[in-house]
Amino acid sequence: MVTKVENNQNITNKQSAPDELKFTERMRKATRKEHRISDALINAKMTIGMTDNKVWVEGLRRFYVVYQYLEIAMQNEENYNLHKFSEIKGLFRTQRFENSLRHYLGEKWPSGTTKAMAAYSNYLLCLEKENHVLLSPFIYHMYMGILSGGQILMAKQRMAFSDGKGSEAFYFDVNVREAKNQLRNEMNALAEKLDDETKLRLLKESKMVYLLNNNLVKEVKVPTEILLIKLIFIIGILTLVILLWKVSKKFLMVLF
Repeated sequence: MVTKVENNQNITNKQSAPDELKFTERMRKATRKEHRISDALINAKMTIGMTDNKVWVEGLRRFYVVYQYLEIAMQNEENYNLHKFSEIKGLFRTQRFENSLRHYLGEKWPSGTTKAMAAYSNYLLCLEKENHVLLSPFIYHMYMGILSGGQILMAKQRMAFSDGKGSEAFYFDVNVREAKNQLRNEMNALAEKLDDETKLRLLKESKMVYLLNNNLVKEVKVPTEILLIKLIFIIGILTLVILLWKVSKKFLMVLF
């Protein structure tokens, strides 16, 4: 009789236990702080790029090498755990980044790498040599990013430049929502095959995605004249607000 009650209690507890979080949700929660900082940096720099092509191009050039590395890795025969990502239709960005860079720089653009670009590439290489599964957080976050915030950047760039050229890197000719769902599903399916220790390592590497991205963005220099123009604009807005406040104050004094 006691055994029966205990069994019933176990069944009740099992039924009332909350569903285990999907691994992609754990990744999102683990990187909340890093993601917020990275978004602010990228939006600030790339928004300035709407008024200065050099900033936009330097941003594209830096992230191009990351997507290029990941796409080569996904197609590497030995990296069998990453092959499913490469099967997501329309996901690959290398050719589209090249089209954007070609638009601004012509057929031949600077092939050299900066300090942050080299550090990023070397980090990815070390992960791949250690265990190619460790690249999966980079694949997940980088493509989820371009499928999400990247679409907002593309819209802003196309508003700034009516011809819409130069934003090909962000354009998807497939349903973006479906691509994001496929990306989540593949990441979760891969995580289900991994042990807890490896999962914890993937969460750690998820944070590194944003830290390395931040280093790339920080390296992009904003021309002094652009900063001066923005400073003058801000001063002008503040001056206008002060003048309006003074006028409205005098007007109220006359009335009352």
